[in-house]
Amino acid sequence: MRKLATLLISILLVSLIPACSTAEKLDSALMKATESLPAVYRINVQQGNVITQEMVDQLYPGMDTRQVKFLLGSPLLVDPFRSNRWDYFYTLSVAGKAPTKERLTLYFMEDKLVNLSGSFKPSNDFKPMLLNTQVVDVPKRKKKEPNMIEKALHTIGIEYDEPI
Repeated sequence: MRKLATLLISILLVSLIPACSTAEKLDSALMKATESLPAVYRINVQQGNVITQEMVDQLYPGMDTRQVKFLLGSPLLVDPFRSNRWDYFYTLSVAGKAPTKERLTLYFMEDKLVNLSGSFKPSNDFKPMLLNTQVVDVPKRKKKEPNMIEKALHTIGIEYDEPI
C-alpha cells in the first residue's frame, strides 16, 4: 500500500513538471486571441524619460550637468551615494508587441560628463542641436551683500539663506 502511494505521488509530481511551460504557452495563446478581438482596445504606455539616438548624439565629453539636464531632462534616478551617476530609463509598451526597454547611464567627474553606457552609443562626430534654439550660458549668481535688516537678524541668530 505504501509503495502504491509513493508511486502515485511520484507520477503526479512528474506529470506536473511540464505544467509551467504549458501555462506560459497557454498565456501567450490567450494574449494572441484577445488581440484579434475587435472590442478590446490596448493603449500605448510610455514610462520614464524619452531618450532618442539624436539626443545621445548631441552629448559630448566635458558637457556641464546643466547642459545635459537641458538636453535630456532630469534623470529618473540619481544615486544618493554616488551623485556623479545619472540613470535614465525608458519603457514603451505598444499594443500587441513586446515592450521595448532602454537605459542610459551618465557618469560625471567634477560636474563634467566623462562617460556613458547603456542602450545607446554616441556618434563619433559632434552634431549641434537639431532644434532651432539658442543655448545661453547663464553665469552663476554673485553673492549679494546683506542689507541692514539681514545684518540685524544675523546678530540675534536668525538667518535666511536664499537658495542659489
